[in-house]
Amino acid sequence: MSEWNIYKRKLKEIFEEVKRYYENKDMSIFNTLLSEQKKWLNILVENIENQKSVVAVTITSLLKKILSPEQDIRLHREEFEGGYSGRSLDTNVVTPWLKEHFPRFAPKESGWLTRSIEQPRPFTRDFPGKIRNKEVKNAFLSILNDIEENYANPTNYLKCLLYLLLKKYKREKVLISQLSIDKVHSSLLTIDIVVNMLKEHFSMKKSSRLPVIAIYTIYQIFIKNIKLYENKILKPLKTHTTSDRYVGFGDIEVYNSNGTPFEVVEIKHNIPIDKMMVRDVLKKVKGTNIKKYYILTTAEPNFQDPNKEIFDLVHLIKQKYDIEIIPNGIYPSLKYYLRLVPDLKDFLDRYTENLKSEFKKTADIKEFHIKGWMDIKRKYNI
Repeated sequence: MSEWNIYKRKLKEIFEEVKRYYENKDMSIFNTLLSEQKKWLNILVENIENQKSVVAVTITSLLKKILSPEQDIRLHREEFEGGYSGRSLDTNVVTPWLKEHFPRFAPKESGWLTRSIEQPRPFTRDFPGKIRNKEVKNAFLSILNDIEENYANPTNYLKCLLYLLLKKYKREKVLISQLSIDKVHSSLLTIDIVVNMLKEHFSMKKSSRLPVIAIYTIYQIFIKNIKLYENKILKPLKTHTTSDRYVGFGDIEVYNSNGTPFEVVEIKHNIPIDKMMVRDVLKKVKGTNIKKYYILTTAEPNFQDPNKEIFDLVHLIKQKYDIEIIPNGIYPSLKYYLRLVPDLKDFLDRYTENLKSEFKKTADIKEFHIKGWMDIKRKYNI
């Protein structure tokens, strides 16, 4: 049996035991931890949507300690004296396991690829990695310190951590099932009502993904109903975690059937449009087949620079390069787009389904975004 298979088998064994505890509503495993130890684990799980790497590294460290009790798990790199490769264990075992069981909480490739973790320093109390959430950083380092300095049991820690992850996953699954049956019934919808609903949703914290999903939903309808987009291909939404490595043009991309780009939308959340954004677009699309590039913003007012300066630049680019860059506010754009949508109920149902889909596969959509949308629909009797 290969080294990685030994770790995989152990992780599976522990998780199967945890699932039995959960199914029997038995929380006695938490009796093995002190209140402070439970607090550290709760902090990690409560913040996992923004700290996926830290949780992956914690699971990796605990698993390593269980199977190699003599290993100081704070020494997470082979170049450290007495160290081991935490990244290899995570890449080959832990992150693939998270993708299988908790895809929303799994890093793209490895927890060690984030700048906050990859520092070539041991995970001691003075670890300099810039983990933004100070509570999360303290909880993470405290758990490892507790194991190495106080000889705390890594198996107890891992079982309780996986129990909390499973509990969060099951709670979210129930929430999604409620959203799935919450279809739009009202026949009294107007464009103004729909825009107001979206505006309320976009105003929630950490909501930069929501306007992208709304405009993407519009394009899903356009592809099927508007002749301009006949035989065009709407590219799937890419997650924020992959955007830095994805060779593309914007948030929403429509391609020709021959594989060349046709139309692109870039969405700014609470950031007014300025001339630099227009110039950046030109750099990206010059020399391509793209003829239209929309820059839409939720910011009000929509523009940072004087409107005339921005649109003078837009006109110059159109004359010189035959590329039409269209800067606008997202709300006036939505009002125009929704006039072309055959059924407003269909739009809201699709938006809801896209929220559900994004929530399942990425941490960009939070649990409170789902609850917030359900509340908004009830408020408008939708």
